[in-house]
Amino acid sequence: MKSTKELGSYTDYLMQKELAEQTRSIYVKQAEVFLEYLENRAITKKETIAYKQALLNRGRKISTINLYLVALNSYLKYTGHTDCTVKMLKLQNRKGPDNILTLVEYREMLAWAKESGREKYYCIMRTLALTGIRISELSGCTVEAMKQGRFLICNKGKSREIYLPEKLVTDLAAYCEQAGIGEGIIFRGNGNGAISRTAVYKMLVRIADDAGIPKEKAHPHSFRHLFAITYMKTYSNLFELADLLGHASLETTRIYTVTTAEERRQKMNRLDL
Repeated sequence: MKSTKELGSYTDYLMQKELAEQTRSIYVKQAEVFLEYLENRAITKKETIAYKQALLNRGRKISTINLYLVALNSYLKYTGHTDCTVKMLKLQNRKGPDNILTLVEYREMLAWAKESGREKYYCIMRTLALTGIRISELSGCTVEAMKQGRFLICNKGKSREIYLPEKLVTDLAAYCEQAGIGEGIIFRGNGNGAISRTAVYKMLVRIADDAGIPKEKAHPHSFRHLFAITYMKTYSNLFELADLLGHASLETTRIYTVTTAEERRQKMNRLDL
């Protein structure tokens, strides 16, 4: 078993690669799990293939196993065992994203937020749905960005420009005037810092519940999915969407070209059979 000190060095290595804290945590945890599996046996290709099979035998989802294998390969490369890395599992007949908001449900949540005086969350939902940004990127939405109509996001060594549509800018300007926000971050927590993802999630669930929308659809990422699916249905431009979402691979974006399970069911119901 590798020492805590050696795994600490691996953590430092991941930090230097500018990986997100949550990603680093997963990678280090999976390195620990793999080393426990080895029980002091040498790292070999035979062992890593057997470990991959062991993960399959646990009955986890393919997407989860692939995440673990990505973490494993990262550790193997770090330790100089590149020849022992393993291939990802193939996902066949990949489904589209489910449990996402429909346009009708989205508008019902907006209406409820307006009626209940929750202007901040009305604007947050509009921002997430009209830009496709992640909740962690919401802090980039500032008064200065609003005036420019765009802002730059730098994440994991990559950068992309986020565009703010005119109708969103109008909503944001009205909210800033009402809330007395003249500069800096628009969506704030109790102080002047950015609102936390936990606070946003809790309020979205509450708004959804009050509006009669299934709470499992109210997670912040659901608005990103809604943006992506609506964009694809409107413009059918996969390359452009991948750029807007900041996806490094088109395969990640391609999921939005696939119908959801519910959509497939509805199509089957309409068959004249």
